[in-house]
Amino acid sequence: MESTRLKTAKKFIGHFATLDVKILETILSDDYYHEFAPSSLNPPGPFGKQGFLDHHSGLDYVMTGFPVFAKEYIESESSNSVTVWATSRTIFREGAKDASIANWDYEGEYIFLFTFDPSGEKIVRTIEFLDSKATGDGLMVLMKRARENRAKS
Repeated sequence: MESTRLKTAKKFIGHFATLDVKILETILSDDYYHEFAPSSLNPPGPFGKQGFLDHHSGLDYVMTGFPVFAKEYIESESSNSVTVWATSRTIFREGAKDASIANWDYEGEYIFLFTFDPSGEKIVRTIEFLDSKATGDGLMVLMKRARENRAKS
């Protein structure tokens, strides 16, 4: 039987398919902390709960989904944490794409480090390691162009 902690981690990973922030609102603690790494990418954040929800709402502006697929879940009862090794792909909105970029497909790899409250129902901290090369060379370029295209329409 899956622990509450593992079920909560799976909800977080699953929310990316639709970018539904309502799911996040139910599983993030009030004092939630989210940080992207490595810092060499100059990523946004770190975020508290509301900042992270706002960040995700911004993704919905250019994407209909950003499905994340867990390759492996590693749970630690002693540290009340779950580590997830995952991949993803983007689903950009048609109005965000243009012909100047031939391939709007992005696939990345991630490591999520989740720490939970004592109940395991709320995530209190996430460190999200991004695929440095793919994020810098691919995702950031696509996101910038998609936002520009949406702003024109």
